[in-house]
Amino acid sequence: MKNLLLTLMILGLGCEAFAQDQAVGPNTRKKFKIGFNLSPSIDFFQTNTEGVNLDKVRAKFGYGLMAEYAFTNNYAITFGLEHKMAGASLNFSADAEDFSADADVRYLDQSDKTEYRLLTRSHRLDYVNIPITLKLMTNEIGYFTYFGQFGVDLLILASSQAKDQRQTADTSTVAGVFTEDFGSAGETDFIGRYNQTMFINVKLRIGAGFEWNFSGNTALVVSVSYHNGFIDLMKDPDNDKVNDDEGLYTYDENRDKKPFELSANLHHVALNVGILF
Repeated sequence: MKNLLLTLMILGLGCEAFAQDQAVGPNTRKKFKIGFNLSPSIDFFQTNTEGVNLDKVRAKFGYGLMAEYAFTNNYAITFGLEHKMAGASLNFSADAEDFSADADVRYLDQSDKTEYRLLTRSHRLDYVNIPITLKLMTNEIGYFTYFGQFGVDLLILASSQAKDQRQTADTSTVAGVFTEDFGSAGETDFIGRYNQTMFINVKLRIGAGFEWNFSGNTALVVSVSYHNGFIDLMKDPDNDKVNDDEGLYTYDENRDKKPFELSANLHHVALNVGILF
């Protein structure tokens, strides 16, 4: 009889441990959930190049699928597949009113070989984003669960375009005296810049939010997150490209072209709204 009672106690403890593993919490949170997500964001560049500054932040947008696998009632891993629209603009001039250039960056328009001084460049980027995060959750309080998230965004570039504000640069030499005049500022349309942009980006992602379980296992998920870009997105032209009249360049004291090494990281702050089923 004692052996039977001991056996039943051991089986009971084993069943309890198994049940805790399958039903993670008092309200039985589903181990696997899937849903969709919308993410309006504010994007901005951080520059690491002297003479180049952030010009304007840009309102952008992302959307896609998200999924969650819960290890316990308080820990889960989340991942997704998203289309992330990104970008912001950079200022290459010290004064946006009189355009007295600080970095004094030039490039040749490939259509007519006219030299321009670059004033601002607005970037429009499209990425395929794979977010992966660790999600730390409270127990359900009423119908609400609060959480924090920490992880990364793995972004693959799908397209890259840029629009420039620029001035024509006209040079002349009269009686051995070199002069240079600049035209009025004009703006281009968006044109492709894929070959001048890094094809991959990685961002550190941290955020916090809540879930509202409004119907069975269906929950509204709302969070705010900050995404810090690790990778310099700007490909620097080499001497061969500059000599072939491609890419950004400046002039040295001997009036020889040298590649302009531009460095900028893209960050954003996002409001994330989604539904998990």
